[in-house]
Amino acid sequence: MINQQIQKYLLFVFIICTSITAAAQINNEFRYYYPEFDAERSNQLLFHVANINFVKDNEYKNKFAWGHTLIGYGIQPSLMYYAGDRLRLRAGVFLQQYSGLNYYSEVRPVLSAHLKLSPSVDVIMGSLRSHIHHNVIEPLFDYERQYVRPVENGLQFLFNRPQFQADVWVDWEQFIQEGDEIPEWFTAGVSGSYFLPDGFIPAWNISVPVNIIAVHRGGEVSDYPERVQTSIDIAGGLKAEYPLDRRFRNIGIFGYAIAYRNLNEVGQLGVNTGQAWYTGFTANSRRTNLMAGYFYGKDFVALRGGGIFQSVSPIRENVYIPVRELITMKVGYNRVFLEKIKFSFLFEGYYDVRDSRFDFAPGLQIVFNPSFFITEEEFF
Repeated sequence: MINQQIQKYLLFVFIICTSITAAAQINNEFRYYYPEFDAERSNQLLFHVANINFVKDNEYKNKFAWGHTLIGYGIQPSLMYYAGDRLRLRAGVFLQQYSGLNYYSEVRPVLSAHLKLSPSVDVIMGSLRSHIHHNVIEPLFDYERQYVRPVENGLQFLFNRPQFQADVWVDWEQFIQEGDEIPEWFTAGVSGSYFLPDGFIPAWNISVPVNIIAVHRGGEVSDYPERVQTSIDIAGGLKAEYPLDRRFRNIGIFGYAIAYRNLNEVGQLGVNTGQAWYTGFTANSRRTNLMAGYFYGKDFVALRGGGIFQSVSPIRENVYIPVRELITMKVGYNRVFLEKIKFSFLFEGYYDVRDSRFDFAPGLQIVFNPSFFITEEEFF
């Protein structure tokens, strides 16, 4: 059971969030490199280059996430053709190499069709607008997936209306055929926000976010011996920003309630249900992002989230700590050069309250993603 002090703290935060409630994560827009749809490019053939250079030093000494350094680059050259102003076809390859290796750790084809189904609905089939673009909170979706799973393939719907935005996708991670001895494996996700009308609370920008991550392992035609398993993480809450005309452009507060459920009662180490709370504050200037948060989880399993938030270790066998309490902090610095070159620095800190241990991870990233005009031709 949560002790009385934590109950009072969570109740206090919930009351505040209910009346005034900001993004529960650092601003990741400077790390994006998916080429957004440009309707003004109708009938044009382009050569696009997405280049990402990164270093991330995970100074972790815990039982839930490996301490390691990721350093390297990824490059994604592709041809893009706009068949009119509603359909874009893209074909290319993604290559990623870690420094110190004499081979590419990732060589993945990039093929996609991006359709503007309506002014407010996009459909993407093939290679998706993926990883940090989904804008899911860290306990549900680890930001490091940008490096360890840089290409997602499947189906995606993007909704963009004045008071509602959502990203609904399926990342099909492992396909099976009849007789295979491996499981079918896919991740489905929903990231959406409803924005309350201006003036609901004067001067505050308030939204109601919902994040859902579901993971399925199994398949009817496979000879995989283990039972089918479908698990789900759900997070919902309130967040708000207060704009400032000062050094900081805005400040904010956020609060999320999170639930984990294994639908087949075959969860890791017998853990089939769990819950968590995630609350905190943000402050953003033109180039700097600050965040401080508090995470409390009981029997929580982060299916695709950061391992450091979990009760069941994803890296060590038979390590189970029912209650996790973390104080989190993030400091980000961002710059844009020549419009297409984006530099970002991010320091992440995690203090384990019950273990009295501080883990941290500094990182640098440079993104370069220009498009070059080749020709204009109406092929269709």
